[in-house]
Amino acid sequence: MARGIRNWSEELIARRIREGYGDGEGASYKPWVRTADFTSAGRTSRVFSSKFGRTFELVSDVETNSFYMLEFAPSVIQVYEQFRLDRDETLQIAAAHGIAHPCYPGTHVSTVMTADFLVVMGSEDNPRLMAIDCKRSEHAGDPRAIEKLEITRRYFAGRDVPHRLVFHSKLPLTLVRNIEWARGGVIKPGQLDPSPEFLLDKADLMVHELRHSTRSMSLSEYCVSFEQRHGLRQGLGLRIARMLIWEHRIQCGMTTPHLERAPMYSFTANVVGPAKKLASGE
Repeated sequence: MARGIRNWSEELIARRIREGYGDGEGASYKPWVRTADFTSAGRTSRVFSSKFGRTFELVSDVETNSFYMLEFAPSVIQVYEQFRLDRDETLQIAAAHGIAHPCYPGTHVSTVMTADFLVVMGSEDNPRLMAIDCKRSEHAGDPRAIEKLEITRRYFAGRDVPHRLVFHSKLPLTLVRNIEWARGGVIKPGQLDPSPEFLLDKADLMVHELRHSTRSMSLSEYCVSFEQRHGLRQGLGLRIARMLIWEHRIQCGMTTPHLERAPMYSFTANVVGPAKKLASGE
């Protein structure tokens, strides 16, 4: 079966807008393009986020890595990927500044431009917005890429929203890998064995222990000891520690390579609220 959208048209664009692509809030948001819309699989990813309650459509490695960092940041309260820009406005901006508006390949149909991410930060009562585009570093000097980014920059400047560029070579990959490792321990939707209640109870117990401990052993050694002392199956101690790191209930230097080998004195237990947050992703 053919994969992706091969022939963009005005009719297709109008239908997708009617169907809510590039629109919605929170878990009901639908990105303008999805991984299935690409004619080649490439390095696309579909990543479920417990924090945001939906699956994200990420179309490059740099987007995926950037998303992990955004999701982990406590100040980020919502992320919208493949965020649709109003095409009439981008056409006006391009015409006003003498920039050729992009068209879909092989057509004269003007592209519906997107920002890789629109990020909501702060709090529900006082939200702040930031737009982000993710690029590979070799595109930094591409004149055509710069022109298209200038359209996006001016679009958000007109809304008083800062627009930032993220280049793959500037990403702190040790931090990204540690975040990915920690998020792998999060309770999954529908998980039954072990039950969320069991994991949350043991997570509270681990936090209590760590608040009254200055052990010099490594995290992995401590987790083995935790399993033995509390009758847990192998690997569950480290799973719980990863959950707690993800929820910021255990704090540590996230740029430290191989966190599981780090000494326990470099970890600090932090009571930030009930452990039930782990299950809801709030």
